[in-house]
Amino acid sequence: MSTTKNRWLIALAGVALHISIGSVYAWSVFTQPLQDKIGWTLSEVSLIFSIAIFFLGTSAAFMGHFVEARGPRA
Repeated sequence: MSTTKNRWLIALAGVALHISIGSVYAWSVFTQPLQDKIGWTLSEVSLIFSIAIFFLGTSAAFMGHFVEARGPRA
């Protein structure tokens, strides 16, 4: 039995991934609204950004090694 790949689904998944990564780099847009709406200080908002960047880098390093070792497909 042959299966075909849905190329549109793969393309949409790639776009969704890039949008989610881009939201971290657009953090400065969210800084002032978080301070106004939730009442956080700039230090607290900066700490959240630092944690997000840390996990982004850590997951990229781990998953990059995983994909190189096992390949992108199961």
